[in-house]
Amino acid sequence: MTEFNLEILTPEKPFYVGKCVSLVFPSGDGMMGVMAYHSPVNAAVSDGKIVFTLPDGTVRVCAVTRGMISVTGLKTRVLCESAIAPEDIDIEKERLIMQEAEIEMRKKQSYEDYTVSKLALARAINRLKVKQYSSAYTEE
Repeated sequence: MTEFNLEILTPEKPFYVGKCVSLVFPSGDGMMGVMAYHSPVNAAVSDGKIVFTLPDGTVRVCAVTRGMISVTGLKTRVLCESAIAPEDIDIEKERLIMQEAEIEMRKKQSYEDYTVSKLALARAINRLKVKQYSSAYTEE
């Protein structure tokens, strides 16, 4: 398979910069795939998981939050608020965040506070799903 350059960047640091042969990312229309020489695209990235395959066949997964993707020929750049590898996801911490967000959502609060709690809940659920997906994928 033909390789292309992939950059997954967050405001804090680059998550991944290197070659890959395929990329699948979450968009508003569902999961979308990219391979070398893909048509030029600029699109929104939704919260979810990114799965990409390295030239040696290794499959990498990460949990991402919203952002943008730019695809041009042999270069793909993903800019997102956060990207975290499954091995860096703390299951207990994410479960605690989920519980706290659910409690906060039940309280009478402003729309803004409710939205913040809802986003925290969604982010924790996404990270737990990515951790579970990664564990199931590596056990095969």
